[in-house]
Amino acid sequence: MATILIKNLSEDLLKELKRLKVELDCSTWAELLAKLVELERGVSLSEEKLSEMRTGVQGFLNLKSVVSNRWTSHPTVLEETRRSRGHEKG
Repeated sequence: MATILIKNLSEDLLKELKRLKVELDCSTWAELLAKLVELERGVSLSEEKLSEMRTGVQGFLNLKSVVSNRWTSHPTVLEETRRSRGHEKG
């Protein structure tokens, strides 16, 4: 296995790398480097996951339309406060 030597690393950068090592649950510096390289490449989603996301977005947009159509008038602050308090009790 190859060895990498890094010189002149600032204290702030070293602290950040140590924090990332713990946060990403890496036991070695090589493992941290591998994960950082993997993250840099980006996340690729499967076609199934993309389809699920599109369905979710469509559902949200449809919900927005339903709520907008049922909204009768511009609410006042007093009406919204009463409605929110009634919702919290129920």
